[in-house]
Amino acid sequence: MSLNKNINYSVFLTILYLFVSCSDKKEKIPQIDFENKTQVLETVKKFYNKDVDIAVSGLFDEAGKQYILTGDEINNSEEWGIKFAFLEKSENGFEPKFETDLLEGSFSESLVDKIKIPSFDYDLGYYNSQGYFLGSGGGEVFAYILDYQNKQVYYAHLVAESESSVSLFISDNTKNKEIINFFKFAFKKDYQSLVLVKDDIVIE
Repeated sequence: MSLNKNINYSVFLTILYLFVSCSDKKEKIPQIDFENKTQVLETVKKFYNKDVDIAVSGLFDEAGKQYILTGDEINNSEEWGIKFAFLEKSENGFEPKFETDLLEGSFSESLVDKIKIPSFDYDLGYYNSQGYFLGSGGGEVFAYILDYQNKQVYYAHLVAESESSVSLFISDNTKNKEIINFFKFAFKKDYQSLVLVKDDIVIE
């Protein structure tokens, strides 16, 4: 009789252990269709950070490895702007491999995607604010090209004070002529009169 009780008790402990062990395990990330932006964003929100606003997958290094570019918009009493991160997918989560500093901009009505530039044999991230209006026909636009392989953010800032006064600043670390031309042509479509300036424009 006591033997049966011991066996039953052992079986109970085994079942309890298995139940606790299984409940402690993190849910594994399902297979992701990396071309499905909605699915990518939903998965990143669930398994990495629910506050992520943007998620774009791409082959962002020379090895052709898949990463996910994410963007968070921060707006509180201490900070305002956007931050990007490149995530690597593991079995149970996402690991940030490179994060930018806080950058000027907003994800409201912005464009964020991966782009190809011929002199780079991997994808680059691209952000364009697509317009901040200052009134009286003026405005400013922020644009970034995000290079995971070289851990660089290339920056362009356009300020239009009027139709005839449009200035474009391109960051000093932007040495690649194709990136410079990309920024110039992206803005020339809408602002034919733009002039390149050496110093960034600070609007009070």
